[in-house]
Amino acid sequence: MQNIEIIEINEEQAHQAKLLASNLSTPQLRKRGLIDMLGISCAVNYLYEKKVKTSTKKSLYKIPALFEEFKISDIYWGNYRIDIITLFKEKTIKIPKIHMDMDILPDFYFVVQIGAKIKEAKIIGFINAKSIPSCSHDSKFYYPTLDMIFDIQRFKNCTKHSIPTKTLLGKHIDCMGLFLKFIDKDLSSVYKRQLIQHLMNCDSCRAKFIDTMEFEKLANNIRHYPGAIRRAELTTLNKNINIVDEEENSFANLEKEIKEEIIEEKEYIAPSDSLKTAEMFDIIDKNDKKQTSKKVIEAIFNEIPKIELPPLKNVMNTKNKRALLTVCALFLTVIIFAIISATTSPSVHDENENIASWEENFNSFEEEYGYTPGEAMLIPKEKNLDDFTIKQPVSTKPTYAPGVSKISLEAPESLVKKEAYTKYLQSIGKNIKLNLQNDLLLVNEIPINKTAKVDIKIAGNGEVNEIQIIRSSGSEMIDNSIQKVVGDTLKYMKPPSHGFMAKPAIVTLSVELN
Repeated sequence: MQNIEIIEINEEQAHQAKLLASNLSTPQLRKRGLIDMLGISCAVNYLYEKKVKTSTKKSLYKIPALFEEFKISDIYWGNYRIDIITLFKEKTIKIPKIHMDMDILPDFYFVVQIGAKIKEAKIIGFINAKSIPSCSHDSKFYYPTLDMIFDIQRFKNCTKHSIPTKTLLGKHIDCMGLFLKFIDKDLSSVYKRQLIQHLMNCDSCRAKFIDTMEFEKLANNIRHYPGAIRRAELTTLNKNINIVDEEENSFANLEKEIKEEIIEEKEYIAPSDSLKTAEMFDIIDKNDKKQTSKKVIEAIFNEIPKIELPPLKNVMNTKNKRALLTVCALFLTVIIFAIISATTSPSVHDENENIASWEENFNSFEEEYGYTPGEAMLIPKEKNLDDFTIKQPVSTKPTYAPGVSKISLEAPESLVKKEAYTKYLQSIGKNIKLNLQNDLLLVNEIPINKTAKVDIKIAGNGEVNEIQIIRSSGSEMIDNSIQKVVGDTLKYMKPPSHGFMAKPAIVTLSVELN
């Protein structure tokens, strides 16, 4: 046995351990998982200091479902696999018996003990996994003795020669066919063994398994919180409306500032005794004319609301005829621009018809999804012109993705009586449901019929002859997605190895949409 070394646990290690443990399913597992994750982190840091640069790239402990089920805390040194055994308040070292039962013993075990205050860790040492079967055991654990533990130097001596990559057991397609049954906790010990042995040595299937778990987690969250997407959409809509309101308020504030500047200039000029009365009126007229021109130009390019033009009589009294012509030209431009806009844009009557049609098609959104369709608003353009324009809502149609609530299969009685075929059809249904739900996330059409039916004609050798929609959902995009998913699923999910049946059969698939 080696001399025990102590290393400190820093805040970053504790934070990362909490993040990993937070994904476990129960409070008890999360508490124990926190200790195990700290043990793995301390082991990696300790080995790094000893020039043993281990890798966690393909470690299974980062997949919560596998960590809970198989008690794997694996890190890798080349092709050597090391499992970390973490002690907290235990006084004995316990090796999970499931490692032997599933034939997934590592090359070495590395024992770490976390202090009572979770501020430091003791490095106990290594155990060669080949000696584990000779240890005493019960139904859950093996109990190695202290004389089996050795230090880092002996570990380096044992691993100085590289070993070949482990042999890949099982086929990829067989492994992927077990994903959904494992998620549904409907997998026997024999198939669990096949699954874990394949995943430990196959990078591609391990990545696909993680994708499947992430999608299942996302689908469950959406089912638990059906209004989450709709609330996010409405939040975005409200932000856009607030931006429009802020712009209008800024225009109003700008107009107010312009008026205050005019009043300040007039108040500053009026008390001056050094100017003659005629000169004062000339300056006031010029200021009025200048401000009027400025506001008309801003109205053309910036559409500032509520522009008040001075009476025409005041403009006529201006001595500067060139400025008067400029004001008249600009005013004429505004009128011509308004006439062109009125002739080229659709009429108010047509707009009202479009809005009415839109509300007729989507009047059920408020009841089903808690969403109220937008309404057109009348916004005044100019006070003096008594003219109004139609302003359409920012968002007219919400994003919608149909979901799958139920999948059922109708098969001939000759198939249903046989257990192997029944399990095969059930497995097909689960895979179709998972894949279809994924594909429908990209479809934004609303099904007219909540139930779609598909006839699947299967030949005696298991090949699919035809996939035909016998009851449409009312949406071509949804029907096409159903046909594609059924075809893709049946390409890699083959019937039992001894054959499907003596003659072709028709299986009817029913898809309940929501």
